[in-house]
Amino acid sequence: VPISLSPTLPFMLSLITCIRERKILSLELTDGRRLIGVLIWQDQHCLALQPSDSDDPVLISRSAMLLVRPLPRGL
Repeated sequence: VPISLSPTLPFMLSLITCIRERKILSLELTDGRRLIGVLIWQDQHCLALQPSDSDDPVLISRSAMLLVRPLPRGL
C-alpha cells in the first residue's frame, strides 16, 4: 500500500520543484544502478525520469529508489 503522498510533505514539495525547474537529478536504485536525468512527472507509484543519455523516459517505481539528489547544472 503506497504511503500518503500529500503535496504538502517536504519530499513531495522538493520533487514538484525539481519538475517545475527541470533540475538534473541523480537517482540511486536498490539494484545498485544510478540514473541521471530530469524528472518529468510523478504519481503515487512511479517517477518518470528523462535520462541525459536517452531520448526515451524511464519509469522508476518509488520502492526502487534509495536516494534522490539534485546535481549542479553543467554535469
